[in-house]
Amino acid sequence: MANNNQEPSAKTQLFSSTRFSFGKRHTRDLRIVRIKPGPNGLALLRACRRTNLEIGDSWLRHVLFCFEHPVDMLDKLSALPADILSRIRHVRVGSADLVFTAPGDAGVDPVHPLLSLYPVYPLASALKLLPGLRLDQLTVLGHPRDSCDGDGMRYYDRLNGLIEHGNGWKTLRYICHTSALLGFKVQLHPWESSPEFCRDPQPKHWQAVMQGRDGIGSSASVTVYRAQEPAVYGSILDPSKRVSFEQKPHEGEDLPPGVLRPEDPELRTGDEQKKEIMVIVKRGSGVDYEEKKDSPFLKDDIRRDFPGMTWRQLQEFSPVCNETLPCGTYKVPYAVQVDAYKDVDEYAWFQYY
Repeated sequence: MANNNQEPSAKTQLFSSTRFSFGKRHTRDLRIVRIKPGPNGLALLRACRRTNLEIGDSWLRHVLFCFEHPVDMLDKLSALPADILSRIRHVRVGSADLVFTAPGDAGVDPVHPLLSLYPVYPLASALKLLPGLRLDQLTVLGHPRDSCDGDGMRYYDRLNGLIEHGNGWKTLRYICHTSALLGFKVQLHPWESSPEFCRDPQPKHWQAVMQGRDGIGSSASVTVYRAQEPAVYGSILDPSKRVSFEQKPHEGEDLPPGVLRPEDPELRTGDEQKKEIMVIVKRGSGVDYEEKKDSPFLKDDIRRDFPGMTWRQLQEFSPVCNETLPCGTYKVPYAVQVDAYKDVDEYAWFQYY
């Protein structure tokens, strides 16, 4: 007799090819549109009561939730009951920081003085607001504004934070439109005592980081893939159009970790920097990767700076700029665009590239 609790593979496959997208997206003509999911994502459940009873909420394990910005992710996921959140297995999100805007014209806020400095929190910190999250796979798309401040430096720094401190995911996929992610020049400005952005040869360094977190014998791994052709965006997801990549020290590269480094010519010369990069990080076997409510604070941690505040309270107290262009650039109603796709994993880098 068939196991009634086992989902038919056809239905599982249907939900695995379904995604729900949320947020605001820039078009190539500089408009901003609000993305909404297609209307037929859960049509099977609505159309058939028996199927609805049979599947229940197990579809949460198979569909992909896509968010243009961490703000969109927090708006949706932080409102879910913990038992529902813990059943979601696949999320894709842009890598933009959370930038809190100072409230009003009051200058320095007496209760939260950090607000006057427009505090910025990376994605690794945003995930701390989702205790109970335990994804099979988190996909992160390098965010357009991350490239505005130095040829891949900010991409690297945000990815490094996820690898060193990130939880809530079993596998992390970080996709970046440029190989500059791993090849930027590490330099010291006159006003700095140490470089703001550092890098090390990869994936060797990140592999050591994950072994330090999960144990040498845990099978934790970090793999870097590089597209074979420049500016063929999206090709990094095709195994036949990518190659595994290991950074080899060039002249001046055989230096201790965290010191000044020249540009990596293999990644920064001509069209070479236009080749996409994908970094896949897998947690070790048996490791508890769930995002915990009382986990240790990060260097930049929302929970420490605003203790006891929920995401909704934070948004009411000091709204977060969730645009991909400077805050307040557009004060017009957003047109609505239904998310259309052939494959759940497909994505696009917009006008910035």
